[in-house]
Amino acid sequence: MKMNKQWLQSLIAAGLISLLIGCNSSSTPEEPVVVEDKCETSDEDSENENCGKLLLGLTDADGDFLAYQVEVTALDLTRRDGTQVSTLPVAQTLDFTDYVEMTELMTSATVPNGIYTSGSITINYVGADIQVEKDGLAESAVMVDADGNALSSATLQIQLDGDRPLVIAHGRPALLEVDFNLAASHQVDLEASPIAVTTEPFLIAEVDPVMNKEFRIRGPLIRTNEDESFFRIAVRPGHRHDGRHGGANVFIDDETNFEINGETFVGNEGLAQMATLEQGSATVSFGVFSREEGQFTAQVVMAGSSVPGFDSDFAKGVIRAREGNQLSVHGVALIRENGQRQYVENLSVTLGDNTRVVKSRRADEAVTIADLSVGQAVTVMGEATETDDGWVLDASEGGVKMRLTYASGHSLASDSGLVLDLQALQARRPALYDFSGTGIAPEFDANPAEYQVATSSLNLGSIEAGDPVRVAGYVRAFGQAPEDFDAVTVADYSQGRSQLWLNWPDDADGVAFSEITESSMVINLQADGVYKLIQGGIRTDLSSFEQAVTIVPFGDRGIYTLRMGDSVFAFSNFADFSLELQQKLEEGMSIDLAHGLGGFATDAVEFKAVKLAIKLVD
Repeated sequence: MKMNKQWLQSLIAAGLISLLIGCNSSSTPEEPVVVEDKCETSDEDSENENCGKLLLGLTDADGDFLAYQVEVTALDLTRRDGTQVSTLPVAQTLDFTDYVEMTELMTSATVPNGIYTSGSITINYVGADIQVEKDGLAESAVMVDADGNALSSATLQIQLDGDRPLVIAHGRPALLEVDFNLAASHQVDLEASPIAVTTEPFLIAEVDPVMNKEFRIRGPLIRTNEDESFFRIAVRPGHRHDGRHGGANVFIDDETNFEINGETFVGNEGLAQMATLEQGSATVSFGVFSREEGQFTAQVVMAGSSVPGFDSDFAKGVIRAREGNQLSVHGVALIRENGQRQYVENLSVTLGDNTRVVKSRRADEAVTIADLSVGQAVTVMGEATETDDGWVLDASEGGVKMRLTYASGHSLASDSGLVLDLQALQARRPALYDFSGTGIAPEFDANPAEYQVATSSLNLGSIEAGDPVRVAGYVRAFGQAPEDFDAVTVADYSQGRSQLWLNWPDDADGVAFSEITESSMVINLQADGVYKLIQGGIRTDLSSFEQAVTIVPFGDRGIYTLRMGDSVFAFSNFADFSLELQQKLEEGMSIDLAHGLGGFATDAVEFKAVKLAIKLVD
């Protein structure tokens, strides 16, 4: 069985490349050499005209992992002249499941000017924490290589598209996004004991990402500039308290929501409050990066004691059940005040009259503990303790943030608005939740078979009965259903964002694609394999369509990669990608698996690929 999840958002024009960060200098040797430190990464931008700025973001198109915590030990770049830049100041322990819905800024690094054409990344799996879901419960998994041997580490080489290299130049920040594609990188055997995850990392890296995800930027405050509407931080990715990762300016606008030391502000009022904070105060910002302006603009800013983990333990999960002021929170990433992180399947949370509650992106909306209901995604701050009965967190003097929550299902015919046959709530199956007490009376408790969504003035477009739909928003306050969910966005996946996941076992009979041209590929459903279309967490077997699914490029821009052995080759042109694939197949290689991100048109039975990753084997 293979694992998959959903993916997100819109498109911007872009180029394509590979790894990584940097903080060193340059030369022009005949043979590759490692350069000495001259372009030093610091909290301030370098004035050295021989050095440029590299903004490295980490994201994930992932599989159904509940936790995927590994150590990244090396990130290297190779310039066109052969100069090598070893860039990672310290090893980083990361949980890649954190980056499904967003991109985190890992560094704002100062690197030598030049054109970079390749790179590599080394991952240490010793001590990895890998959690998968089986029969509704979390279970630990072991990492193995393609031969079934325990995996200790893996180094992946990336060869970049020669037409679109990474260009570093003084005064022109380059944004590089690394996508650790869990869906294309792993095969999960749920029947093995212990559960085995066959791992062959499949990374895609790109300049000016084709899919523009939300950015998260963390780090201590350096200064505030009210005249130019920004504040500057020292970048500290993950939950690090130290390290040399550069500095970044975070701009704000009139719509930026602030939460500072438990109080909420909007726009310039929030920036003025930031100016009163001491240098070194903790900050976390969520927003977007504009390539045209070369800057980050925050939509949400947390600072001071409002930052999870600033002076307390905190947990991220989803409310599974509620009884009085006791919450059962499921699928928890628990981060202790000292930065130690672990996965906790279920956490008991105690609320109180002094528990502060805020709603993400709704700083001006008054909410209380009464608004916390089953299915709501939350971040809880307080004091965590491990007991004989499991982990508990006392938030009676702490706080709860209601995060944007996602619900997916097939639409049902209804005269009363949008009603879903619920398939997933915050990426969990409905059977996980106890909806008791969610309604104004027991007979009105939320019913997954008829999950009622309030859409206000949102345009439902051409949604018809049976269409796969994904909504984002907030669960209705406890004891106040119906409706069960208040949507802020509605996405019809029958014509929109989708994942394509194809796998052909080693002993599969037949070729993977019945036709490959410079503009399309036709999936051969007659070959033995697994064929899945994933739309907002809803999975459809491709054999259910009356005709074969055709893969075509999404417009003029895309990212198409081939993995062969320990190397990944990237293409920005679908025709070049198809020709290279055909040549390798004619040379005797075969396709093992494919994973795509893009749009699916039901009427044309056509998958429009923004990203397509194919693994070839001898």
